[in-house]
Amino acid sequence: MRIAMLVLAFVYAALAMFTAAVGSFADGGDVWSRLVLVLLHPLAAGAFLLLVFRPTASRMLVMVIAALLLATVAADLSLAAAIAGGAMKGDWELPVIFAVIPAIGVLYALGRAMTSARPDPR
Repeated sequence: MRIAMLVLAFVYAALAMFTAAVGSFADGGDVWSRLVLVLLHPLAAGAFLLLVFRPTASRMLVMVIAALLLATVAADLSLAAAIAGGAMKGDWELPVIFAVIPAIGVLYALGRAMTSARPDPR
Protein backbone atom coordinates (compact mmCIF):
# COMPACT_ATOMS: atom_id res chain seq x y z
CA MET A 1 0.00 0.00 0.00
CA ARG A 2 2.84 2.36 0.86
CA ILE A 3 4.41 2.00 -2.59
CA ALA A 4 1.12 2.87 -4.28
CA MET A 5 0.79 5.93 -2.04
CA LEU A 6 4.38 6.89 -2.84
CA VAL A 7 3.61 6.79 -6.57
CA LEU A 8 0.42 8.79 -6.06
CA ALA A 9 2.25 11.35 -3.91
CA PHE A 10 4.92 11.85 -6.59
CA VAL A 11 2.29 12.11 -9.34
CA TYR A 12 0.39 14.67 -7.25
CA ALA A 13 3.57 16.63 -6.55
CA ALA A 14 4.47 16.75 -10.25
CA LEU A 15 0.92 17.75 -11.17
CA ALA A 16 0.81 20.40 -8.45
CA MET A 17 4.14 21.93 -9.48
CA PHE A 18 3.19 21.95 -13.15
CA THR A 19 -0.22 23.51 -12.55
CA ALA A 20 1.29 26.03 -10.13
CA ALA A 21 3.73 27.14 -12.82
CA VAL A 22 1.05 27.30 -15.50
CA GLY A 23 -1.54 28.82 -13.14
CA SER A 24 0.81 31.69 -12.41
CA PHE A 25 0.82 32.71 -16.07
CA ALA A 26 -2.67 31.76 -17.23
CA ASP A 27 -5.28 34.33 -18.10
CA GLY A 28 -8.65 34.07 -16.46
CA GLY A 29 -9.65 32.73 -13.11
CA ASP A 30 -10.03 34.69 -9.93
CA VAL A 31 -7.75 35.10 -6.95
CA TRP A 32 -9.35 32.14 -5.16
CA SER A 33 -8.67 29.69 -8.00
CA ARG A 34 -5.11 30.96 -8.38
CA LEU A 35 -4.46 30.53 -4.65
CA VAL A 36 -5.69 26.97 -4.84
CA LEU A 37 -3.45 26.22 -7.82
CA VAL A 38 -0.35 28.15 -6.78
CA LEU A 39 -0.39 27.75 -2.98
CA LEU A 40 -2.73 25.07 -1.68
CA HIS A 41 -1.94 22.26 -4.14
CA PRO A 42 1.86 22.46 -3.79
CA LEU A 43 1.56 22.70 -0.01
CA ALA A 44 -0.75 19.68 0.12
CA ALA A 45 1.51 17.74 -2.26
CA GLY A 46 4.52 18.38 -0.03
CA ALA A 47 2.53 17.31 3.02
CA PHE A 48 1.41 14.13 1.26
CA LEU A 49 5.03 13.32 0.39
CA LEU A 50 5.99 13.91 4.02
CA LEU A 51 3.23 11.57 5.16
CA VAL A 52 4.41 8.79 2.88
CA PHE A 53 8.12 9.23 3.65
CA ARG A 54 7.67 9.34 7.46
CA PRO A 55 6.24 6.00 8.48
CA THR A 56 6.64 6.93 12.16
CA ALA A 57 4.91 10.32 11.98
CA SER A 58 3.00 11.34 15.07
CA ARG A 59 -0.76 11.04 15.08
CA MET A 60 -1.06 14.83 15.35
CA LEU A 61 1.08 15.36 12.23
CA VAL A 62 -0.93 12.78 10.32
CA MET A 63 -4.18 14.51 11.28
CA VAL A 64 -2.83 17.94 10.27
CA ILE A 65 -1.84 16.53 6.89
CA ALA A 66 -5.27 14.90 6.54
CA ALA A 67 -6.90 18.27 7.28
CA LEU A 68 -4.73 20.01 4.68
CA LEU A 69 -5.57 17.39 2.06
CA LEU A 70 -9.25 17.63 2.98
CA ALA A 71 -9.11 21.42 2.58
CA THR A 72 -7.64 20.89 -0.88
CA VAL A 73 -10.44 18.52 -1.82
CA ALA A 74 -13.07 20.97 -0.52
CA ALA A 75 -11.50 23.87 -2.42
CA ASP A 76 -11.37 21.88 -5.65
CA LEU A 77 -14.96 20.72 -5.32
CA SER A 78 -16.15 24.25 -4.57
CA LEU A 79 -14.33 25.49 -7.68
CA ALA A 80 -15.94 22.72 -9.71
CA ALA A 81 -19.37 23.70 -8.39
CA ALA A 82 -18.73 27.38 -9.21
CA ILE A 83 -17.68 26.50 -12.74
CA ALA A 84 -20.60 24.11 -13.24
CA GLY A 85 -22.99 26.75 -11.91
CA GLY A 86 -21.71 29.33 -14.37
CA ALA A 87 -20.15 31.65 -11.79
CA MET A 88 -16.71 31.05 -13.34
CA LYS A 89 -15.46 30.08 -16.75
CA GLY A 90 -13.72 26.79 -17.27
CA ASP A 91 -14.19 23.07 -17.31
CA TRP A 92 -15.68 21.78 -14.07
CA GLU A 93 -14.10 18.37 -14.63
CA LEU A 94 -10.56 19.66 -14.05
CA PRO A 95 -10.97 20.60 -10.37
CA VAL A 96 -12.74 17.28 -9.78
CA ILE A 97 -9.77 15.46 -11.31
CA PHE A 98 -7.40 17.51 -9.13
CA ALA A 99 -9.38 16.41 -6.05
CA VAL A 100 -9.00 12.66 -6.65
CA ILE A 101 -5.44 12.10 -5.38
CA PRO A 102 -5.81 14.33 -2.30
CA ALA A 103 -9.05 12.47 -1.48
CA ILE A 104 -7.15 9.17 -1.61
CA GLY A 105 -4.48 10.83 0.54
CA VAL A 106 -7.10 11.76 3.14
CA LEU A 107 -8.23 8.13 3.34
CA TYR A 108 -4.62 6.97 3.65
CA ALA A 109 -3.91 9.54 6.38
CA LEU A 110 -7.02 8.57 8.34
CA GLY A 111 -6.05 4.92 8.06
CA ARG A 112 -2.57 5.77 9.36
CA ALA A 113 -4.04 7.78 12.22
CA MET A 114 -6.36 4.94 13.19
CA THR A 115 -3.61 2.31 13.15
CA SER A 116 -1.32 4.51 15.23
CA ALA A 117 -4.08 4.88 17.83
CA ARG A 118 -4.46 1.12 18.33
CA PRO A 119 -2.97 -0.30 21.50
CA ASP A 120 0.01 -2.58 21.12
CA PRO A 121 -1.29 -6.20 21.04
CA ARG A 122 1.72 -7.54 22.99
